[in-house]
Amino acid sequence: MKIKISEIEKIENKTKTINFSEIIEEFNPKVPVNASLEIKILTDIIKISGEIEAEINLTCDKCLKEFTKNLKFTVEEIYNRYSLQDSYNQEFEIKADNFSQDLNGEDEIDITDFVYQSIILHIPNKLVCDINCNGDENINKYIKTDYSDPRLEIFKKIKIEKDN
Repeated sequence: MKIKISEIEKIENKTKTINFSEIIEEFNPKVPVNASLEIKILTDIIKISGEIEAEINLTCDKCLKEFTKNLKFTVEEIYNRYSLQDSYNQEFEIKADNFSQDLNGEDEIDITDFVYQSIILHIPNKLVCDINCNGDENINKYIKTDYSDPRLEIFKKIKIEKDN
């Protein structure tokens, strides 16, 4: 879903509310991702804020079992209509309000990509199916217990003699 900035500028208060509901295959091909977003144009800055809800399929890092995680979070993103590099030709110190994305004069914002990136940033680093997961459940079928490397067979023949 792409939104044209020029269409939002025609609205009296330059604000548009979007109810997003699409299936994003990478997360869960059966359940749509839902978002309620507000796009507001403030001269050369575009602010997108709202709430995103998603049900995503993940794999546990401990037991390798697939599980579903529900995410619900708020987002707030700032876009610059034109490149910040044009305004700052020299080096400058980055401050909290400098963290924004440049549109470089483009007239549209890809809302699907915005929602996708927001979800990716909210996936936990350590994926665990259950707080009590000890990793024994499914991991054993993926680990070879009879593993032997033929290159290391020579070490089995070495005998260590002890000095008495």
